[in-house]
Amino acid sequence: MKKISLALFVLLALTGCSEKPAGSLVWKQDHMTIKTALSGVTLLPSNELIATGHQLQEFSLVARPLSLVFGPSGWTELPMPSPPSGSAALYGVAVDPSGRAWTVGRTVASEAEPFDPSPLIYRLDGGAWSQESLAGLGSLTGLTLTGVATGGSPSAPEVRAVGDSAFSAGKVLRWINGSWQFMALPARSGIWTLRAVTHSVDGNWYAVGAQSGQPGGTILVDRGQGWIAMDTPPMEVEWTGVACDGRGVPYIAGNIPQNGETQGVLCRLRHGIWEDVPITRRKSGEAHFYFIAFDGEGNGWAVGGRATGGPFLVGSTPNGWTETPLEAEAEAHPDNEQVSGGDLTGVLVDGELNAVSVGSALETGPEGESEYQPRVFRLGFRRAGEIDAPSRLSP
Repeated sequence: MKKISLALFVLLALTGCSEKPAGSLVWKQDHMTIKTALSGVTLLPSNELIATGHQLQEFSLVARPLSLVFGPSGWTELPMPSPPSGSAALYGVAVDPSGRAWTVGRTVASEAEPFDPSPLIYRLDGGAWSQESLAGLGSLTGLTLTGVATGGSPSAPEVRAVGDSAFSAGKVLRWINGSWQFMALPARSGIWTLRAVTHSVDGNWYAVGAQSGQPGGTILVDRGQGWIAMDTPPMEVEWTGVACDGRGVPYIAGNIPQNGETQGVLCRLRHGIWEDVPITRRKSGEAHFYFIAFDGEGNGWAVGGRATGGPFLVGSTPNGWTETPLEAEAEAHPDNEQVSGGDLTGVLVDGELNAVSVGSALETGPEGESEYQPRVFRLGFRRAGEIDAPSRLSP
């Protein structure tokens, strides 16, 4: 199995020890000077990390798409063409079996009133990004794409992107044999959405979202005969993430209302029934999920944020799913600037000890100007008694 080229763990330096040193796994933050909102991260065939998102300059209402690659020089920008007009935001990224990366999102006229979205898709091929043409699909006004997954084979890759239209319901776009098309979906009543999609090792596709006025949210599956609706758990929930473990068992992450706040929940499919997955918490308080991912061996992480601001990360362990601590915040900010939020919206898992998660926080200046700051956390080993010391990487 591939491992991230620039080792994410100092445990590799400890392999000569006869006994495992005292300590624990902890998420350590990378600090960057570039101002951007990152939404997703994945691994390229070159064994480099790539993260996508968007950048909004101070006092500007038009954002541009942005991607960063983590290679021998740290994080560096890989240019992306901006749409002909409007403001762009990207919300997910995936690599297909042929090695091409895909990222999806939307454009709007202005971030001040982002109520006129149109879908946006980019493809990374031969080291360069290009915007995909969606001509011929009819009217796309109102459609925002929020998730992307890939399947197929190196000679016949397949891409599926999900989202929803402000004027209708959930949508699935499928790319195969070089063209995009809408997929037929089961009829559903009321307002419903799709937020995330995944492809399993057994060939099944799963897509999840919310269902207004009905418990259980939206859960769809395509086992090769088209999309059908699945039975849902008896809870009022919005599903925000879906992923399958190394055996093909699907897990879903989402949020339920609780005492005026939202609380993150995990479920897995067992004998045809969605069962609750207990989470061992280290800190109390509201915490929500935005994304979940596994590697091929079944190591998994679910990520999101807290109501008070700051990341929330839960990982699978031999003793169940457990919240994992973060290093102490060590990022300096000018006294006249405030940074709020810090949600994580993407995570890559590449082994029991290898993972990286990305997101963003909002920085506000004294005159009301605002910019996004990236959040990048990498899993690492901290010896007992070691003082937090976040790494600082370019750009």
